Amino acid sequence: MEHEIEEVPYDEQRLRDADPDGLYLFMLEPYPYMMTPDQVADFTGSTGQEIRKLLNRGDIQGCRIGIKWCIPKLGLLNYLNKNRKAVDEIGDEEAKVRQTV
Repeated sequence: MEHEIEEVPYDEQRLRDADPDGLYLFMLEPYPYMMTPDQVADFTGSTGQEIRKLLNRGDIQGCRIGIKWCIPKLGLLNYLNKNRKAVDEIGDEEAKVRQTV
């Protein structure tokens, strides 16, 4: 008896909301919703080891199943956009400093 693996339903609207500028979501289409650290590393140009460090620190949302990590696309998008906003804020502060000089 063979078991068919069904795709897990997820909330497309929450994914779109997590990527308001549409920078990442279209590039994540080939990946499954629950990604491995190596898949996240492939997407970000990092290493699986670096992604595991981020998971262990709680920087990226993920869950452990036994000894393996799973990262939902929503967790990755939250991380990417959080860091992008932080970089944008630093850039805004630097621009303000330049304007006052």
